[in-house]
Amino acid sequence: MTTEPHGSEKDAVRQQLYELLDDTERSLVTKQRRGLELGCEYLGVANGHIQRRNDDGTDDVIASVGSNPKLFPEGMVLDRARTYCRRTVESHSPLALSNASEQGWDTDPAYEKHGLDCYLGTTIFVDGAIYGTVCFTAEAPRQSDFTADEKAFVELIARLLGRTIEAEANERRVERLDRSRRRSEAKYEALLRLAPDAIVVVDTDTGTIETANERAASLTGYSEAELRGLSILELHPEADRQRYARLFDEGFDDRIQERFDDGTPLVIERADGTTVPIELGVGRVELDDHSVILGIVRDVSERKERERELRLKERAIEESSIGITIGDATQPDTPIVYANAGFEALTGYSMGELNGENCRFLQGDETDAETVAEIRRAIDAEESIRTEILNYRANGRPFWNELTVAPVMDPESRAVTHFVGIQNDVTARKRRNRLIEVLDRVLRHNLRNDMNVVIGFSETIAARTDGELTEMASRVTETAQDLISLSNTVRGFESGVVDATQPELRDIRTVIDAAVEDLRSDYPDTEFTVLAAESMTVLATSKLTLALAELGDNAAKYGESSVRYELTTTDDGRIAVHVHDDGPGLPAIERNVLEAGRETPLEHGSGLGLWMVNWIVTNLGGSVTASVDDGTTVSIYLPTPAATEMDDVQSQSVSDRQSGGPL
Repeated sequence: MTTEPHGSEKDAVRQQLYELLDDTERSLVTKQRRGLELGCEYLGVANGHIQRRNDDGTDDVIASVGSNPKLFPEGMVLDRARTYCRRTVESHSPLALSNASEQGWDTDPAYEKHGLDCYLGTTIFVDGAIYGTVCFTAEAPRQSDFTADEKAFVELIARLLGRTIEAEANERRVERLDRSRRRSEAKYEALLRLAPDAIVVVDTDTGTIETANERAASLTGYSEAELRGLSILELHPEADRQRYARLFDEGFDDRIQERFDDGTPLVIERADGTTVPIELGVGRVELDDHSVILGIVRDVSERKERERELRLKERAIEESSIGITIGDATQPDTPIVYANAGFEALTGYSMGELNGENCRFLQGDETDAETVAEIRRAIDAEESIRTEILNYRANGRPFWNELTVAPVMDPESRAVTHFVGIQNDVTARKRRNRLIEVLDRVLRHNLRNDMNVVIGFSETIAARTDGELTEMASRVTETAQDLISLSNTVRGFESGVVDATQPELRDIRTVIDAAVEDLRSDYPDTEFTVLAAESMTVLATSKLTLALAELGDNAAKYGESSVRYELTTTDDGRIAVHVHDDGPGLPAIERNVLEAGRETPLEHGSGLGLWMVNWIVTNLGGSVTASVDDGTTVSIYLPTPAATEMDDVQSQSVSDRQSGGPL
């Protein structure tokens, strides 16, 4: 039997307990074990241990000290129904037994299982919920009953241990949130680097430019520093500034615009006084009480020049980079009798394949039937039409075609003899429209909401702690508030949506291993495996690592316990990377973002990561698919260097692409 300390000694033990649990240098495990030792010393008992409750009716022994290390060793799993601790929790106060067999406990399952005559335990609470119990035991009876002071001391140990465990958990939570913030920042940087055009962010109240990217500086002739603080109206001719002011006030309703209502082209006045015709997209973003205008500006000088070239004679038409076709209206089904090199480059079909065919072979499964009907009606009425239609190249890849069809009349008979078709790839413009929608949504919702969660947690931590933890929590709050402020200016927008680096040969297994290495440190409880029969080479940029890491991060975050990367090859020579998780399954809208890079105002993805994966992979000439079956499998298909070269010379026959009836 351990000798019980007297009054002054107990005061010293109590003081040691306070100092122990305030010591920031010691680990939680050390504090738990030393706290139990002090409890044994104070109470004069042989053993002490801490039980942590599980949801399945068992308790884990997470710390144990005493003269009999085999009694309740650390790591032991206890049937809670056969422990005194079950009664401890039920009693809502310390349970004290000095001689259990004589106090009527000899038939209790706990006594029958462990044979403990001496027991004093109480409940540990963490964040207001039951965490477990702290217990002090001896196999032999105690000479005297536990006093009120001794019970109070055990309650003190439980309370201080609960606070220590809570603080440790909060610190880990802050670390996870900090990692999430850093990953979010990396996503934004990657997204911004993919922006294809000049970007300016303008304060709605003052009309001054808050930030602009490098492309904006190149377009305007001002440096990025000179653009900041400059009125947006100073980038337009002085005589028309009031018209531009009204234009910005009214907005574009998320459209891309290149002219005023009266047909006057929109232009930028450069620093040297020259003007540049532009396309302008404007999105208005509201963040709390701060309103900004997001402007995406595209220099359309080259396109204007191409449009003028279309009016030149046959030689100029032949050299044009825009697709031009001529259909014979005097023959059934208006077959193509001419296609320029621009059309061949755009679609991948040669003139030899096109001769005698109708343009409907460019249509596919997702081509809008109403748009097709609208074109048919214009042709039947012998009228011009300009529209946008989803077409397909010879290799099966879709693209948005800005199509102009115009009748050509015989100067003498005034009869329509031919139709001229002008095809222009406006896929990039479509992507820019979606970019404005995605960025507006993220700035309105995702970033602000996520940072508010960070602020809420950090303020709660600050309110419940003191000392260094309070300072750390305040720092987290300040950092989150800074990030919200940073989102208002969308600084460095260009740094993410366009990867300007040139692809180079890379070992795909090395890329996967680099992504998985970081993920293992972020998700220590998730099992990551990589299955690859051999090393394979792809033509890619360093952003491929970011895409594979994002897929692994998403899989670990929403999966159960494991993530598997599998490397294979397809029958057509492409390299496939399959990322599989054991989670509940990726929602359909998220799969649509991954595969098609598309969403709607009413249905959109939960964040930027999957958009980023789509953009990175498609920019490399690859594709993405997702399937849900006992978890989610996301597959990235990348062309090999040899396949990339062959893709430039191979085409599909017209007969394989024909579908449906005539236009």
